[in-house]
Amino acid sequence: MFNDSVLTTLITWVVNLSFLVAILPQVFLNYKIKSTKALSDLYLVGYFNGYVANFFYVFALNFHLAYKVRAILAIIIILIMVFQRFLYSEDSPYGKIGRLYFFDGLFFFALIPFLFRYPELIGQITGWALVGIWTFYQLPQILKIYKRQSVQGFSFLLVSLIGFGNLIELFISYLLNYPIQTRLIAARGIIFYVIFCYQFWIYREESRKI
Repeated sequence: MFNDSVLTTLITWVVNLSFLVAILPQVFLNYKIKSTKALSDLYLVGYFNGYVANFFYVFALNFHLAYKVRAILAIIIILIMVFQRFLYSEDSPYGKIGRLYFFDGLFFFALIPFLFRYPELIGQITGWALVGIWTFYQLPQILKIYKRQSVQGFSFLLVSLIGFGNLIELFISYLLNYPIQTRLIAARGIIFYVIFCYQFWIYREESRKI
């Protein structure tokens, strides 16, 4: 029979694997249709920034190993999505969006020495930055779906797994007394999941026609 410690560890791995696996359906969908036009650029930029900030947050405040593994692998998968963004479009990686990713990465790379010298401070700062990024990064995608009146090319499995992950993370964040930032991020994720479910429901017929 599991004790509380083993059960908590199991739940922690499940929620982090859920967030990690959630990104893969969108990567495969992009590959299948050879396009990322259904994704808002601001949504993808927010995703990239969010997971880079998440890397600093979980390592600086020494979160459970599951969070650290997810932080590293998620950045790799997001970089694949960014690569797809330029591979399946005619936009140059040296254009405005490409330069934005470059300077974003350069800025976070410059923070690494501070991560080792001031871990608590960097953890708190990036934690609140993460709250801001995760709060607004999905708004451009919601607006793009509304403008297109279609969810074609956007993975429902992605938003469902993220919604499930947020629900479980909200529970374990109270159970393990994680920082308030983690609880706010999880609660926000549940709200946005409900919005996406509504959009997938009302635009399902329009997407089929397309």
